[in-house]
Amino acid sequence: MVAAMDTPHFPVQVDGKNYDIKKFLRDHPGGVNTLKHYEGKSILQAMEKFGHSISAYHMLNDFKVDSSDLKDCNLTGSVSENGRIITNEEGSRDKAEVAYLEELEGRLDWSKPILCQLDTIAPDYEKWVNSAVFRHCRIFSSPLLEAMTFTPWYLVPAFWIPIILYLGYTQFSEHVLSTENSMSLLEYGCHMVFGTFMWTILEYSLHRWVFHLDPGRSITMIKTHFLIHGLHHKVPFDGLRQVFPPSRVCAGVHYLRASAPAPILSLIKLTGGLIGYLVYDMIHYYVHHGSHKTARISTQ
Repeated sequence: MVAAMDTPHFPVQVDGKNYDIKKFLRDHPGGVNTLKHYEGKSILQAMEKFGHSISAYHMLNDFKVDSSDLKDCNLTGSVSENGRIITNEEGSRDKAEVAYLEELEGRLDWSKPILCQLDTIAPDYEKWVNSAVFRHCRIFSSPLLEAMTFTPWYLVPAFWIPIILYLGYTQFSEHVLSTENSMSLLEYGCHMVFGTFMWTILEYSLHRWVFHLDPGRSITMIKTHFLIHGLHHKVPFDGLRQVFPPSRVCAGVHYLRASAPAPILSLIKLTGGLIGYLVYDMIHYYVHHGSHKTARISTQ
Protein backbone atom coordinates (compact mmCIF):
# COMPACT_ATOMS: atom_id res chain seq x y z
CA MET A 1 0.00 0.00 0.00
CA VAL A 2 1.53 3.33 -1.10
CA ALA A 3 0.36 6.69 0.21
CA ALA A 4 0.45 8.69 -3.00
CA MET A 5 0.20 12.07 -1.28
CA ASP A 6 3.59 11.32 0.36
CA THR A 7 5.35 10.52 -2.92
CA PRO A 8 7.19 13.20 -4.93
CA HIS A 9 5.28 12.47 -8.16
CA PHE A 10 1.85 11.44 -9.40
CA PRO A 11 2.54 10.47 -13.03
CA VAL A 12 -0.15 10.00 -15.68
CA GLN A 13 -0.10 9.70 -19.47
CA VAL A 14 -2.17 11.13 -22.35
CA ASP A 15 -1.32 10.17 -25.95
CA GLY A 16 2.02 8.78 -24.78
CA LYS A 17 3.03 12.09 -23.16
CA ASN A 18 3.91 12.20 -19.49
CA TYR A 19 2.38 14.52 -16.90
CA ASP A 20 2.97 14.91 -13.18
CA ILE A 21 -0.28 16.09 -11.56
CA LYS A 22 0.93 15.88 -7.96
CA LYS A 23 0.32 19.63 -7.39
CA PHE A 24 -3.20 19.32 -8.79
CA LEU A 25 -4.46 16.47 -6.59
CA ARG A 26 -6.11 18.63 -3.93
CA ASP A 27 -7.61 21.01 -6.50
CA HIS A 28 -9.15 18.34 -8.73
CA PRO A 29 -12.90 19.11 -8.89
CA GLY A 30 -13.82 15.48 -8.24
CA GLY A 31 -11.84 15.31 -5.01
CA VAL A 32 -8.55 13.67 -4.11
CA ASN A 33 -9.74 10.10 -3.82
CA THR A 34 -11.28 9.96 -7.30
CA LEU A 35 -7.79 9.87 -8.80
CA LYS A 36 -6.50 6.86 -6.88
CA HIS A 37 -7.06 4.46 -9.80
CA TYR A 38 -5.05 6.52 -12.26
CA GLU A 39 -1.54 6.90 -10.82
CA GLY A 40 1.04 5.80 -13.34
CA LYS A 41 -1.54 5.11 -16.07
CA SER A 42 -3.07 6.58 -19.20
CA ILE A 43 -5.98 8.84 -18.32
CA LEU A 44 -7.18 9.56 -21.86
CA GLN A 45 -9.99 6.98 -21.74
CA ALA A 46 -11.20 8.29 -18.37
CA MET A 47 -11.08 11.94 -19.47
CA GLU A 48 -13.11 11.18 -22.58
CA LYS A 49 -15.61 8.99 -20.71
CA PHE A 50 -16.29 11.51 -17.95
CA GLY A 51 -16.69 14.50 -20.24
CA HIS A 52 -13.62 16.64 -19.60
CA SER A 53 -13.68 19.98 -21.39
CA ILE A 54 -11.17 21.23 -23.92
CA SER A 55 -9.95 23.53 -21.15
CA ALA A 56 -8.99 20.47 -19.10
CA TYR A 57 -6.82 19.09 -21.90
CA HIS A 58 -5.31 22.53 -22.35
CA MET A 59 -4.45 22.80 -18.66
CA LEU A 60 -2.63 19.45 -18.78
CA ASN A 61 0.25 21.22 -20.49
CA ASP A 62 1.04 22.97 -17.21
CA PHE A 63 1.96 19.55 -15.77
CA LYS A 64 3.91 18.14 -18.72
CA VAL A 65 7.27 16.57 -17.82
CA ASP A 66 10.01 14.63 -19.58
CA SER A 67 10.21 10.88 -19.13
CA SER A 68 13.58 11.37 -17.41
CA ASP A 69 11.79 13.24 -14.61
CA LEU A 70 9.72 10.11 -13.92
CA LYS A 71 12.48 7.51 -14.25
CA ASP A 72 11.66 6.09 -10.81
CA CYS A 73 7.91 5.86 -11.51
CA ASN A 74 5.94 2.91 -12.84
CA LEU A 75 3.92 3.83 -15.94
CA THR A 76 1.71 0.94 -17.03
CA GLY A 77 -0.16 2.71 -19.85
CA SER A 78 -3.64 1.40 -18.99
CA VAL A 79 -6.47 2.35 -16.69
CA SER A 80 -9.80 1.05 -15.45
CA GLU A 81 -13.04 2.99 -16.03
CA ASN A 82 -13.80 3.33 -12.31
CA GLY A 83 -13.95 6.69 -10.62
CA ARG A 84 -15.93 9.90 -10.37
CA ILE A 85 -14.51 12.88 -12.21
CA ILE A 86 -16.67 15.99 -12.20
CA THR A 87 -16.27 18.28 -15.19
CA ASN A 88 -18.68 18.20 -18.10
CA GLU A 89 -18.67 21.04 -20.60
CA GLU A 90 -18.01 19.73 -24.07
CA GLY A 91 -17.56 16.03 -23.43
CA SER A 92 -15.07 15.37 -26.20
CA ARG A 93 -11.63 16.48 -27.23
CA ASP A 94 -10.91 18.58 -30.29
CA LYS A 95 -7.14 18.37 -30.90
CA ALA A 96 -7.19 21.36 -33.22
CA GLU A 97 -8.97 23.42 -30.57
CA VAL A 98 -6.47 22.40 -27.90
CA ALA A 99 -3.61 23.30 -30.25
CA TYR A 100 -5.19 26.70 -30.92
CA LEU A 101 -5.49 27.38 -27.18
CA GLU A 102 -1.79 26.60 -26.87
CA GLU A 103 -1.08 29.09 -29.67
CA LEU A 104 -3.11 31.74 -27.82
CA GLU A 105 -1.21 31.02 -24.61
CA GLY A 106 2.06 31.33 -26.49
CA ARG A 107 1.30 34.97 -27.30
CA LEU A 108 1.67 35.84 -23.61
CA ASP A 109 4.76 35.90 -21.43
CA TRP A 110 3.57 34.49 -18.12
CA SER A 111 6.75 35.66 -16.39
CA LYS A 112 5.54 39.26 -16.87
CA PRO A 113 2.35 41.09 -15.81
CA ILE A 114 -0.59 39.74 -17.80
CA LEU A 115 -2.88 42.77 -17.74
CA CYS A 116 -0.76 44.84 -20.12
CA GLN A 117 -0.54 41.92 -22.59
CA LEU A 118 -4.25 41.25 -23.06
CA ASP A 119 -4.36 43.21 -26.30
CA THR A 120 -2.47 40.32 -27.96
CA ILE A 121 -5.41 37.95 -27.44
CA ALA A 122 -8.23 40.54 -27.61
CA PRO A 123 -10.14 39.00 -30.56
CA ASP A 124 -10.22 35.64 -28.76
CA TYR A 125 -10.45 36.86 -25.17
CA GLU A 126 -13.63 34.89 -24.36
CA LYS A 127 -12.06 31.64 -25.54
CA TRP A 128 -8.77 32.38 -23.79
CA VAL A 129 -10.15 33.49 -20.42
CA ASN A 130 -12.40 30.42 -20.14
CA SER A 131 -9.48 28.03 -20.76
CA ALA A 132 -8.05 27.49 -17.28
CA VAL A 133 -4.36 27.14 -16.50
CA PHE A 134 -2.53 25.99 -13.39
CA ARG A 135 0.01 28.79 -13.18
CA HIS A 136 0.99 31.81 -11.14
CA CYS A 137 -0.55 34.91 -12.66
CA ARG A 138 1.03 38.30 -12.07
CA ILE A 139 -1.39 41.11 -12.93
CA PHE A 140 0.46 44.35 -12.21
CA SER A 141 4.11 45.37 -12.43
CA SER A 142 3.69 47.47 -9.29
CA PRO A 143 4.38 45.34 -6.17
CA LEU A 144 1.86 47.40 -4.19
CA LEU A 145 -0.96 46.95 -6.70
CA GLU A 146 -0.11 43.28 -7.06
CA ALA A 147 -0.22 42.76 -3.29
CA MET A 148 -3.70 44.31 -3.23
CA THR A 149 -5.00 41.52 -5.49
CA PHE A 150 -4.25 38.84 -2.89
CA THR A 151 -6.77 38.05 -0.17
CA PRO A 152 -6.28 35.06 2.19
CA TRP A 153 -9.66 33.42 2.90
CA TYR A 154 -9.44 34.01 6.67
CA LEU A 155 -9.21 37.77 6.16
CA VAL A 156 -12.86 37.84 5.05
CA PRO A 157 -14.42 36.44 8.28
CA ALA A 158 -11.82 38.26 10.40
CA PHE A 159 -12.89 41.56 8.86
CA TRP A 160 -16.65 41.09 8.53
CA ILE A 161 -17.68 39.07 11.61
CA PRO A 162 -16.89 41.91 14.07
CA ILE A 163 -18.78 44.37 11.83
CA ILE A 164 -21.77 42.02 11.54
CA LEU A 165 -21.84 41.47 15.30
CA TYR A 166 -21.59 45.22 15.98
CA LEU A 167 -24.34 46.13 13.51
CA GLY A 168 -26.56 43.28 14.67
CA TYR A 169 -26.21 44.19 18.34
CA THR A 170 -26.64 47.96 17.91
CA GLN A 171 -29.68 47.58 15.65
CA PHE A 172 -31.23 44.99 17.97
CA SER A 173 -30.73 47.32 20.94
CA GLU A 174 -32.14 50.32 19.08
CA HIS A 175 -35.16 48.70 17.48
CA VAL A 176 -36.10 45.73 19.70
CA LEU A 177 -34.88 46.52 23.20
CA SER A 178 -35.59 50.25 23.05
CA THR A 179 -38.99 51.41 24.31
CA GLU A 180 -39.05 54.38 21.92
CA ASN A 181 -38.61 52.42 18.69
CA SER A 182 -40.36 49.15 19.40
CA MET A 183 -39.97 46.29 16.93
CA SER A 184 -40.83 42.70 17.64
CA LEU A 185 -38.18 40.00 17.50
CA LEU A 186 -40.05 38.44 14.57
CA GLU A 187 -40.00 41.72 12.62
CA TYR A 188 -36.28 42.10 13.32
CA GLY A 189 -35.65 38.56 12.07
CA CYS A 190 -37.73 39.18 8.93
CA HIS A 191 -35.63 42.26 8.11
CA MET A 192 -32.45 40.17 8.49
CA VAL A 193 -33.81 37.37 6.28
CA PHE A 194 -34.96 39.87 3.68
CA GLY A 195 -31.46 41.38 3.64
CA THR A 196 -29.98 37.93 2.97
CA PHE A 197 -32.52 37.47 0.17
CA MET A 198 -31.52 40.85 -1.30
CA TRP A 199 -27.88 39.73 -1.29
CA THR A 200 -28.83 36.52 -3.13
CA ILE A 201 -30.56 38.51 -5.88
CA LEU A 202 -27.63 40.92 -6.09
CA GLU A 203 -25.07 38.12 -6.31
CA TYR A 204 -27.03 36.34 -9.05
CA SER A 205 -27.46 39.58 -11.00
CA LEU A 206 -23.76 40.44 -10.80
CA HIS A 207 -22.74 37.00 -12.06
CA ARG A 208 -25.42 36.83 -14.71
CA TRP A 209 -25.11 40.29 -16.25
CA VAL A 210 -21.74 41.72 -15.14
CA PHE A 211 -19.18 39.02 -14.36
CA HIS A 212 -20.05 36.98 -17.46
CA LEU A 213 -20.55 39.91 -19.79
CA ASP A 214 -18.85 39.52 -23.17
CA PRO A 215 -16.45 42.50 -23.33
CA GLY A 216 -16.11 42.24 -27.11
CA ARG A 217 -12.85 43.56 -28.55
CA SER A 218 -12.58 46.69 -26.43
CA ILE A 219 -9.23 46.55 -24.61
CA THR A 220 -10.61 48.68 -21.77
CA MET A 221 -13.61 46.37 -21.30
CA ILE A 222 -11.41 43.27 -21.57
CA LYS A 223 -9.04 44.53 -18.87
CA THR A 224 -11.96 45.57 -16.66
CA HIS A 225 -13.62 42.18 -17.03
CA PHE A 226 -10.35 40.36 -16.34
CA LEU A 227 -9.81 42.31 -13.13
CA ILE A 228 -13.30 41.85 -11.70
CA HIS A 229 -13.93 38.23 -12.66
CA GLY A 230 -12.01 36.93 -15.69
CA LEU A 231 -8.97 36.23 -13.51
CA HIS A 232 -11.05 33.73 -11.54
CA HIS A 233 -11.87 31.83 -14.75
CA LYS A 234 -8.28 31.83 -16.00
CA VAL A 235 -6.54 30.75 -12.78
CA PRO A 236 -9.38 29.15 -10.75
CA PHE A 237 -6.96 27.33 -8.44
CA ASP A 238 -5.25 30.45 -7.07
CA GLY A 239 -6.24 30.29 -3.40
CA LEU A 240 -5.32 33.93 -2.75
CA ARG A 241 -7.75 35.20 -5.37
CA GLN A 242 -10.89 33.24 -4.55
CA VAL A 243 -12.59 35.70 -2.21
CA PHE A 244 -13.47 39.37 -2.63
CA PRO A 245 -11.09 41.83 -0.93
CA PRO A 246 -13.02 43.59 1.87
CA SER A 247 -12.21 46.96 0.30
CA ARG A 248 -14.27 46.07 -2.80
CA VAL A 249 -17.25 44.99 -0.72
CA CYS A 250 -16.99 48.14 1.42
CA ALA A 251 -17.09 50.24 -1.75
CA GLY A 252 -20.19 48.37 -2.92
CA VAL A 253 -21.90 48.75 0.45
CA HIS A 254 -21.14 52.48 0.50
CA TYR A 255 -22.58 52.89 -2.99
CA LEU A 256 -25.77 51.02 -2.08
CA ARG A 257 -26.22 53.00 1.12
CA ALA A 258 -25.75 56.27 -0.74
CA SER A 259 -28.04 55.46 -3.66
CA ALA A 260 -30.89 53.43 -2.09
CA PRO A 261 -33.72 54.95 -0.01
CA ALA A 262 -33.13 54.40 3.69
CA PRO A 263 -36.31 52.37 4.37
CA ILE A 264 -35.39 49.88 1.66
CA LEU A 265 -31.77 49.43 2.70
CA SER A 266 -31.91 49.77 6.46
CA LEU A 267 -28.94 48.76 8.58
CA ILE A 268 -30.81 45.64 9.70
CA LYS A 269 -31.28 44.49 6.11
CA LEU A 270 -27.68 45.44 5.37
CA THR A 271 -26.53 43.22 8.25
CA GLY A 272 -28.52 40.32 6.81
CA GLY A 273 -26.98 40.99 3.42
CA LEU A 274 -23.47 40.93 4.89
CA ILE A 275 -24.24 37.59 6.55
CA GLY A 276 -25.38 36.24 3.19
CA TYR A 277 -22.23 37.53 1.51
CA LEU A 278 -19.95 36.04 4.17
CA VAL A 279 -21.60 32.60 3.98
CA TYR A 280 -21.48 32.69 0.17
CA ASP A 281 -17.80 33.64 -0.01
CA MET A 282 -16.76 30.95 2.47
CA ILE A 283 -18.76 28.26 0.65
CA HIS A 284 -17.27 29.45 -2.64
CA TYR A 285 -13.75 29.15 -1.26
CA TYR A 286 -14.42 25.72 0.22
CA VAL A 287 -15.83 24.40 -3.06
CA HIS A 288 -12.51 25.27 -4.73
CA HIS A 289 -10.08 24.42 -1.93
CA GLY A 290 -11.95 22.24 0.54
CA SER A 291 -9.83 19.09 0.34
CA HIS A 292 -8.36 18.18 3.69
CA LYS A 293 -4.61 18.79 3.87
CA THR A 294 -3.95 15.30 5.21
CA ALA A 295 -6.15 13.56 2.61
CA ARG A 296 -4.48 10.51 1.15
CA ILE A 297 -5.06 8.30 -1.80
CA SER A 298 -3.68 4.78 -1.98
CA THR A 299 -2.73 2.45 -4.79
CA GLN A 300 -2.41 -1.27 -4.62
